[in-house]
Amino acid sequence: MTQTEAVQIWLTGAKEALETAELLFISKKYNHALFFGQLYLEKLLKGLTYHLKDDHPIFTHNLVLLAEKAGIKLDEKQKEELREISGFNISARYPEDKREIYNRATPEYTIKLLDKVRKLASYFKTYLKK
Repeated sequence: MTQTEAVQIWLTGAKEALETAELLFISKKYNHALFFGQLYLEKLLKGLTYHLKDDHPIFTHNLVLLAEKAGIKLDEKQKEELREISGFNISARYPEDKREIYNRATPEYTIKLLDKVRKLASYFKTYLKK
């Protein structure tokens, strides 16, 4: 697989994750919408790793680490937002942790966090032009 093909696979997956997040939000599945918002950024950052470094992304869901691996410059606010969003990748958490996360996912919180996801993605996409 070429570098271009690898990037395209990740970017297509990212686009699909965002579309899923938006559909889940409309369906009032807020915690799941946030999970797919996190997945959107994760796939976008993994695609950027191929694009910028021509290297395999690291096996993690930690968005700060993925951005750093890709060589993306982050300020402290962006790092904090990425840490918050990373918390919605809940595959390995215990049920009581999941419940606490789910309880935060109100409609208002979800709108704000998905807005942060879109703004961060917009910034990340500027690196596709490099």
